[in-house]
Amino acid sequence: MFTLLVEFADKISVFNVFRYITFRTGGALITAALIVFIFGPAIINSLRLRQGKGQPIRADGPQTHFKKAGTPTMGGLMILCGIIGSSLLWANLSSIYVWVVLLVTLGFGSIGFYDDYLKVTKQSHLGFSGKARLALEFVIAGIAAWVIMHNGQAPFSSSLTFPFAKEFLVNLGWFFI
Repeated sequence: MFTLLVEFADKISVFNVFRYITFRTGGALITAALIVFIFGPAIINSLRLRQGKGQPIRADGPQTHFKKAGTPTMGGLMILCGIIGSSLLWANLSSIYVWVVLLVTLGFGSIGFYDDYLKVTKQSHLGFSGKARLALEFVIAGIAAWVIMHNGQAPFSSSLTFPFAKEFLVNLGWFFI
């Protein structure tokens, strides 16, 4: 959305605000929150209907966790919807970095979804194995690092940047990974 509005900036000066990342970040934050607040209750009700009992509570856990019985899992879907919806509206979709972050977020979210799915379908507190989960996360992170190193803009693709200091870059080379 912002790229369409920036085109009008030369003709209508009020659209210049869409060029500033701080304005777009604030807009994205508000949009993500609205998406979660508006669609969240419907998602929670749908999950509650589909899951029935929800995730089983471990018997050896804290006593306070027993009151969570019946709470639906997979609430991360709301967060993913908010992040992705907001990013598609406010982010610069021509940037490789935006797509890498969105795909890493989707990948990690998919792992969490699968973990919750296993817990609900097996009616067990044991979900996806910790080792397998960590291995998949390393694969996703490795692919993301490789894509950034080979397709990112030099010198940013292998540098450490600091907020509010545009000119201060520390080139990490292969230590970037």
